[in-house]
Amino acid sequence: MKRWGKRVTALCLTAGMVMLTGCSAAQPEKAADTTTATTGDTAAPATEKGTAENTDAAGQEVSFRYEWWGGSATHEAYTNLQAAYKELHPEVTIEPEYSAFDGYQEKVVTQLAGGTVADLFHIDAPWMMEWVGRGDYFTDLYQQDILDYSSIGKELLDQYCVFDGKLLAVPMGVQCSGMLLNTVAAEKYGLKIDHQLTWEEIIELGKELHEKDPDAYFFSADHGHVLNALLAMIKQRTGGQVINDDFTIAFTKEDLLYVYNLIKQAYESGVFEPMGEADLYYGSSTPNPKWINGEEIACLVWNSEFTKVDDLLEGKDEATMILWPTIGEGAKQGSSQIRPTYLVGLSNSSKVPDTALTYLNWQLNDPEAAKILGSVRAVPTTEAQQKAAVENGVLRQPVIDALDEAYGNVQARDNGPSQNSELRDTLTDEFSKVAYGMATPEEAVESTFTALEEVLQRIKK
Repeated sequence: MKRWGKRVTALCLTAGMVMLTGCSAAQPEKAADTTTATTGDTAAPATEKGTAENTDAAGQEVSFRYEWWGGSATHEAYTNLQAAYKELHPEVTIEPEYSAFDGYQEKVVTQLAGGTVADLFHIDAPWMMEWVGRGDYFTDLYQQDILDYSSIGKELLDQYCVFDGKLLAVPMGVQCSGMLLNTVAAEKYGLKIDHQLTWEEIIELGKELHEKDPDAYFFSADHGHVLNALLAMIKQRTGGQVINDDFTIAFTKEDLLYVYNLIKQAYESGVFEPMGEADLYYGSSTPNPKWINGEEIACLVWNSEFTKVDDLLEGKDEATMILWPTIGEGAKQGSSQIRPTYLVGLSNSSKVPDTALTYLNWQLNDPEAAKILGSVRAVPTTEAQQKAAVENGVLRQPVIDALDEAYGNVQARDNGPSQNSELRDTLTDEFSKVAYGMATPEEAVESTFTALEEVLQRIKK
């Protein structure tokens, strides 16, 4: 297989990671006080016996709050992580506040408004723009020299974390889209695939595969995978978004006809399993048996799903990852999506910012921290922790390689209107007409534009 390139941290992701070339002096400390926050939404006096004073002075007992969401595996990982830090720094007490994802956003919004948010808190990337617009809640991490984020890279930070020239959060985990390939199954069918494929190449390979074995298909793909492929192709055609910021359609009928024709050919040539059959496994814990049996040789996934999907095969290490397919000549941007799994911000009302940042630097960069966190955050964002995760068997090398390669093939982050669920449902309904042979690509283009314009008129009000 093609060797994945060494990651270059100054590639063109649409927003990204800033290679720190000169931090300003550390932010002045807030005056020490004698209060600390309890787990929950309100602050309480720290006068009870045994409560550490919140001073942030070196060598003195100090405490801060850390807030996150997740399931039992995430909670266990972070609890163990913070216990390990306590052994290294017995003077520091981390007060954990965790909950399920459901309701977490509303809880933190209330805390931000009331000035009671934890010192460090997790953020889902799509929330940042709204939260920043609500008020001044975050510490500018450019104005400190404790947290080292220099190996993350410029574009990821710019896209998700920098607002008005201020670095308001850092990504703790990252994932990218790509094509997972069952190399053993591909070789069985005589297919040699060692580079990023165009959709035209995939259609020819799918036809060759399906002619050899009518029960076999190139992609394991339900309607969700096909929707993601459609959106990526449209964005490569436009060089921008699917829906503009002013809630108008960003692509032309010609763009959509190109995509619908490809989808039609993909179903006719054996690239995609018939949608009605593939969708039996949509959202199901039961994997598609065609993938398990090697009758489908590829799937479109996030690299964070690599181990889970690879392990469904007869033996480990049968799969590798290559870049998400491209439309080829005429593409105005890359095909890979890269996004943080979550961000961490530091409240600007923290009384102990230096202590909190010292811990966060350890969590972000220390190899032992990577080992403890395991795979709960997908791929670590720093090179030292990525290396440690592979060495400790937490991640497999193709997961890291896929991310390295994707940085040179990145696609613009979806804007707010393009992420609207009603619009995506509408597109799914429309391309399904093509997939099921209920409409020609030309007919589906016309009905798609009519349906999208109706939805856009409604949601932009």
